[in-house]
Amino acid sequence: MTADLYIGEEKVVFGFDIGTTQTAVSYVHLQDSASPHVRLVTKWPGQEDVSGDCKLPTLVRYSEHGQPISYGAVALENASGENGPLAKWFKLHLHPASVKTNAGAALEIPSLPHGVTLKQVYTHWLQYIYAHATSFFREQSLDGPTIWDRVKDRVEIILAIPNGWDLSQQDISPGRHDPKRLMFVSEAEASVHYGLLHTDGDRWLKPGMKFCVLDAGGSTVDTTLYKCAAITPKLELEEVTASDCVQAGSVFVDRDAEKMLRLKLANSKFADDEYIKEMMTVFERKTKRKFDGSPDASVIAFGRARDNDPSVNISKGRIALTSEEVAMTFQNAIFDIGESFQHVLERAKGECESLLLVGGFSESPHLRKVLREKNDQRGMRTISIDDGTKKAAAEGAALWYLRQTVLSAKFDSDDERHKERASDAYVNPDGVKQIGPCFDVWCKKHQIIRAAEPRVFHYSQRWPHTWDIDERLKRPYLVPVYASDEMEAPYFLFDRSGRSTDKHLVQGVRRVCTISADMSALRGSMTLLTGTTGEKYYRVAFSARLYFGQTALSAELCWKENGVEKRTGMQVIPDSFL
Repeated sequence: MTADLYIGEEKVVFGFDIGTTQTAVSYVHLQDSASPHVRLVTKWPGQEDVSGDCKLPTLVRYSEHGQPISYGAVALENASGENGPLAKWFKLHLHPASVKTNAGAALEIPSLPHGVTLKQVYTHWLQYIYAHATSFFREQSLDGPTIWDRVKDRVEIILAIPNGWDLSQQDISPGRHDPKRLMFVSEAEASVHYGLLHTDGDRWLKPGMKFCVLDAGGSTVDTTLYKCAAITPKLELEEVTASDCVQAGSVFVDRDAEKMLRLKLANSKFADDEYIKEMMTVFERKTKRKFDGSPDASVIAFGRARDNDPSVNISKGRIALTSEEVAMTFQNAIFDIGESFQHVLERAKGECESLLLVGGFSESPHLRKVLREKNDQRGMRTISIDDGTKKAAAEGAALWYLRQTVLSAKFDSDDERHKERASDAYVNPDGVKQIGPCFDVWCKKHQIIRAAEPRVFHYSQRWPHTWDIDERLKRPYLVPVYASDEMEAPYFLFDRSGRSTDKHLVQGVRRVCTISADMSALRGSMTLLTGTTGEKYYRVAFSARLYFGQTALSAELCWKENGVEKRTGMQVIPDSFL
């Protein structure tokens, strides 16, 4: 696997996945010329005894006056001792009406605490997980407090949302947000990036291939059919047909389990709400997650040794459920999931080679077994991920962000493309061995870009400390711009002749213009650093802000000096003048 380097301004990016029942947060510390690594927040208050589990319950407990008093596992255990109302499953309040009507039977959504709006609940929850995630970053990162002081004003958040959400559902962030610092990605697309990393995706995903992602969460199940347009230099996916979003998540299994228990215990003293509540707690945490459809009975330990009722299979505080009874709780959800998946396949005329299962509910052995059996009949491969401690969309959101970021190829002796051109590898002044130049995609073929919407690309320049930097900065900084006639951009810019001239561009590539920038004003933002070999070198970081949608390409050079962003124009020289 190629170790890519991040090129750009230092920052921290958080990926949020707020599920109906569980939440997770990922983060990545981006440093110029360093390989990024996505990590997960693995410690949450009230879960100190759960090592490595990144998930926390999506819960907020409020006081009688509408003030938040506890969150997550602490709110569940009610450690504060205050018996205030609990906000749970509040994500369901956001689902569009078109999604709500998909469920076979309406789910009774728990009401919000009196006097508390949905916007307030989301604000409190987002503020809580952000505050704890930043605290975790400072504690777990080497020299964390110093790093945080440096990057705290350069934080970006990626929020994973269901495919069925529109703009009205996206307006859930606290107050007015900066669109450059808060971005949205569909849970399905984020999960694809996670799935590729954890399933040897390069073995089963190829350009041109069509595959489905079934994201089974707590409340919704999203089914999306993608065509893989490209894998390098970054993953590019195209939706083949409209995705399908249905309310058939794991909470519907819980709903039907409670119905089944109330019906089974209707003539028993154990039909009392408190007994049912204890049974459901065990069912949600253990029974539902372990059931695989085998004929063995499932035992729920809910009470004390003196709790007995042989007529309903209760002995010593334990109730035994037959395999058929447990399977019944999955029946409606699995039916709705199957129907939704079939609708997508029919719209795509059956063109699908693989199904990637992601989301917490997809970890159910029973759901996997049923879907795999049906897909085997279709001749379709089923791919699943075995890591119940993680939420795919949280880690995938950060991975998605990295795939949108400009990366430079670090030389990798195991990469066949690099091995073929090993003689072209070179060592930068920072001591890092690299290979190139590689094709850096600014705009895809047939891509529609709004006239007023700039695209920003981050770069940095390095020089040995022995060079006359003032003289170098006086020279124009030239950026040649190329176009490719192919739908998929090539990896390398030039052919294997070893010569970097326009006569040796790879097939289908041509130069269209050159962008010229005056770098002299960047002297004050330059830093003197030490490379991997111990040698000193100068580095200056900057961005190119491009406007494609106007009648002519225009560009600005941007950089930061003492924390203040500065800009200057860049000259675009058409190829005809070169």
